[in-house]
Amino acid sequence: MKPNSQNSLAKTDDLSLDDESVASYLLEHPDFFENQEDLLLSLRIPHKSGQAISLLERQVSLLRRRSDETQDQINNFVENAKENDDLFEKTRTIVLNIINTTSLEDLSTLIEEKLKQEFDASSSKLFFATEEDKSEAAKSTLFLLPLELTRKVLGKLFQRKRAYCGGLNEDQATLFFPESSDINSVAIIPIHFNDENTLKEKLPGVPLLVVASSKDKHFNASLDTLFLDFIGEILSAHIKGLLLK
Repeated sequence: MKPNSQNSLAKTDDLSLDDESVASYLLEHPDFFENQEDLLLSLRIPHKSGQAISLLERQVSLLRRRSDETQDQINNFVENAKENDDLFEKTRTIVLNIINTTSLEDLSTLIEEKLKQEFDASSSKLFFATEEDKSEAAKSTLFLLPLELTRKVLGKLFQRKRAYCGGLNEDQATLFFPESSDINSVAIIPIHFNDENTLKEKLPGVPLLVVASSKDKHFNASLDTLFLDFIGEILSAHIKGLLLK
């Protein structure tokens, strides 16, 4: 009995292959080419240069590219680790100096000198936004700002719980640094207290740490504020200790 050629053809048609089927098969059989050396050498893959390359050349090219990408990731990781290590050392130095101050005046002087140096900044100040009138504020050696004006000028920045890094508008720059026209980026670190009511009578005002730079991107939104927030927490604890001692 002769085989039915039409049925055979139908079966062949049922076994039609597509890109996904071939890719799936090769993934399931990664050793497929081990016994297909002639096939492997004859396969050619189009390249961006316009020339065809062998499958092996293509594989080597892909592996080399992935190796380069992995090396770039490792380099970035090492670079970030070095930057974090440097930031940690700077933060450690600042914190040790902060906890050795014995008054708000000493602390204010330290902030003005030490943070400017450690963060390569143009200026750094510990401000207190106060309700005191101008005549009383003028007698203080601390950096005092009018509370309502500060709220108005800073807007949402005044209510932040974490450090802000970025630029200032003209009114904000004038509020903090009226004597300087060369402030292009800042870090504003809010200082919060869990029990503000117990400190209300002793606090000269709402504290804000501001570190400024003449460089546009020195403090920018992409910066991790972990160390800045930590300094803010240390200042909160130390200011509380100074006021309650």
